[in-house]
Order: sequence, then C-alpha cells, then structure tokens
Amino acid sequence: MENISVRRLANLLLALAVLLGVFAACQKKTETAAAPASPTPAKATPAADTPGASSAYSAAVPPPITGPVTPALVSQGADSITQYLHFPKDPESALANGAVQFYCDITEEGTVTATQALIGSTDAFRNAVQTALDWGRFTPATIDQKSVPVYLGGTVLFLHENGEEVIVVSLTTDRDRVRRMTNYIQPQLIGGLRPMMERAISSLPPDNNDVSGKAEVMVTIDEHGALTATSKISESPKGSGLGTLLENALKSAQFTPAYENAKPASGTINVVADFDQF
Repeated sequence: MENISVRRLANLLLALAVLLGVFAACQKKTETAAAPASPTPAKATPAADTPGASSAYSAAVPPPITGPVTPALVSQGADSITQYLHFPKDPESALANGAVQFYCDITEEGTVTATQALIGSTDAFRNAVQTALDWGRFTPATIDQKSVPVYLGGTVLFLHENGEEVIVVSLTTDRDRVRRMTNYIQPQLIGGLRPMMERAISSLPPDNNDVSGKAEVMVTIDEHGALTATSKISESPKGSGLGTLLENALKSAQFTPAYENAKPASGTINVVADFDQF
C-alpha cells in the first residue's frame, strides 16, 4: 500500500474544517493515524469517588491495577476494521468527503459488541463505519499482557486526493488532534461501558430502573490512568438524571491513559452512552 505523507494528509484535513464542525453540534487507500504500534505500557490506578457528590448510583472503587496497561489499537491484519471500510456506493457520497466519530465497546478478542454512537456528516458515511465495526476487529487492550474489553472512541475520515479515495482512522475524537494528525490515542474505559452501566442500572430502585435516553460525560485521565475530573455535557431527555447516573458510574471506573508519541500521557475522553442498549 502506498504511504501518504503527514503533510499531504494535513492539507486535506485543513480543507475539512467546516465538515468536522458537525461534531460540535451534537482500491481506496486506508491509512491508520494516531495509533502507535507499540505504546509504552503504563500502570493505571483507580479513581476515587468524589466526596459529597450527588449520587443515584455509587459503585465500589475497584482494586488497583498492578500490571502494565496498553490500549486497544487499530489492527493491521486481514480482519482489521480498515479492511471493511469503503466509500459509500451511491455516486453522490462516493464523490464527497465525510467524517464520522464512533464510540463502541470491544471485547478481549477485539470485536465490537455495541456501538453507542455514530456522529457523522451523512447516513451513508455512518453506515459505512458501522459496517466496518460489525465485521472488523481491533487489536485488544491488555493489562499485564492479558487482553481485556474496553470502551473506546475514534474518528474515520473519508477523503479524496488527486481523484483517489483515502480513508484515515484515528483513535481519538478530539477534532484538533485529528486535524493535526498527531500521534495520539485518547483514554479508553477498561471493562467496557455496557457492563458498567448494566451494573449501575440494576442497583437502582425497582420503580426507577427503567431508563431510556442518552447521555454524554467528559472525563479527564492522568498519565497513570487515574480519573481526575468529570463534566456532564448532555443528557436526553433533559432533566432525566441520565447524565448524573453516567457520571457517578464513571467516577469508579478504570481507564488506560492517553498515549502521545507512544508514551503514556494525560488526556480526555467523551463517554457517550445510549441507555436504550443497556
């Protein structure tokens, strides 16, 4: 496969600044961006509950992670999601540029078990990404060299260069980092979102555990994988308390750190939850 220079990709990404604004409001060639092949393992530590926080659910703090941690990566094998990524077949979409953010749970084998959200420019591009997530796989995350499930986010860019189709995959939803093509992987939620939220919902009173809707919470993780801050971004229906439920559950979660230039770093991840899937 022909390599595409970072400078050439950066020029293409600058042209997509308006297109990427859609995220704020809510052979082709396949390249993998921001996914170092061998990130330096980091040791993660659990986050503590915030004293005095309002709580519809408060899980126990998990035990410390004692082994080295590595994040899930975009696989380079024949079963990688990149092998299933294709431009939409309809003529109009095939000639357009597109961008899609995805948020999903993956198993310890690297397969996707649930897609929590797809945020993109058109249905055609969102469907193209969902197909790849349904059929492809990631390289699993590991703790102490043992594969573990995680919840992760990423971005797929569908571009054209000199009349050729180019697809770029990045394991971050940070628009600025995607635009600049930095060597960066955002934090990932160890154990996956769905099991964590199913436990949270099951702990609610029987007359209050029939939840439906969506919520989004931003979490900040330090270079050791410890949660340092949370911030509710949205919930639907408004006033449903789903944002608080998600935020409180995340305060007892464990994360991989971010990785910048293959080294552990602090970072953020927006956790998007579709409660209709729990």
